[in-house]
Amino acid sequence: MGKKTSKPSFAKATAGKDILSLFGNIQKIISSKPATSQMFKEVQMMKFKIKPIQGDLMSFNLKNEQFIESLWSLGKLDEFFFREVPSLTKKEKEVFMKIFDSMYFKYQQQLNQANLQQKKTPLTRTGLLELEIYKERKLNKKTN
Repeated sequence: MGKKTSKPSFAKATAGKDILSLFGNIQKIISSKPATSQMFKEVQMMKFKIKPIQGDLMSFNLKNEQFIESLWSLGKLDEFFFREVPSLTKKEKEVFMKIFDSMYFKYQQQLNQANLQQKKTPLTRTGLLELEIYKERKLNKKTN
């Protein structure tokens, strides 16, 4: 018989949810990305709002594969967050947030590094593009 290995104490904050298992599941989803065209459709359904702060959007390729892939991954993480957090205990939330923040930061960095430059734009005319990307959420109001 093999030796039983126990998970680190932070993995199972209580007798409730196995946080590492939850993150393993979302990582599987994100790592098995669909085709770029499908990700683009899903990103549109995720209802991201893209607002230029600086630069001309028309000069940049917002259908860039790396941009779409990073936005899709962030959207999947966003869905995961709002699906899982309400059912976690306070201690589970602490562990969850540490892991989640690290993962979210990774995809934000990928998004920031996406080269949205149009290939046909001469290098001398390259501009700076700064975007605000967010999702509007409807808050559920509780009535008594």
